[in-house]
Amino acid sequence: MPTHSPGAPPAGRRALEVIVRPRPRRDDRGAALVEMAILLPVLIIVVFGIIEWSSAYHDASVTADAARAGGRMASAESLNASYATNAASAVASALQSLPTTEPQEMYIYKANSNGYPGNGTDFSTCSTSCISYQWQSGTKTFNTVSPGGSGWPAASQQVCTEPFDEVGIYVKINHSFITNMFGATVALSDHAVFRLEPTSLAAC
Repeated sequence: MPTHSPGAPPAGRRALEVIVRPRPRRDDRGAALVEMAILLPVLIIVVFGIIEWSSAYHDASVTADAARAGGRMASAESLNASYATNAASAVASALQSLPTTEPQEMYIYKANSNGYPGNGTDFSTCSTSCISYQWQSGTKTFNTVSPGGSGWPAASQQVCTEPFDEVGIYVKINHSFITNMFGATVALSDHAVFRLEPTSLAAC
């Protein structure tokens, strides 16, 4: 006759185990709140940082594309009296996706061996063979009626004998942040340099 030990469940039945977990202590809940208070600001900064700098990267890419668009136009229109205004129109068209207040100015210049205007190593001035245009937010175009800089007449461009002149396009914008967590704006700029190409207009 089958027997079983005292306290053991009868044969054919499973023991019912009851696990009693201790209730969370009040100091445990307090520690969790402290951890959340520490981590939440960091998480917010990371999330908004990704959003803000992704937007800035997009605007920087648009600026680079605009400089290349202007450079291609100016390069293809060597010795054309309207080469500069046509290049400015190409740059303005490429900037249309940006907020109207972000673009600031652009240079069209004879590039030196380092890709800068005149004998310089930056874009602090537009004083030698250089034309500057200021942005007009109302019309989303550059002011080609009243240009700045020293000017670079198309007739003076060297495209008949090598080395051909190189044209540079410099574009500057002020990217506006959404949250102001990283400041109100950040200046972004880019430039592109192209060799002037002889065209049918070139009386060589």
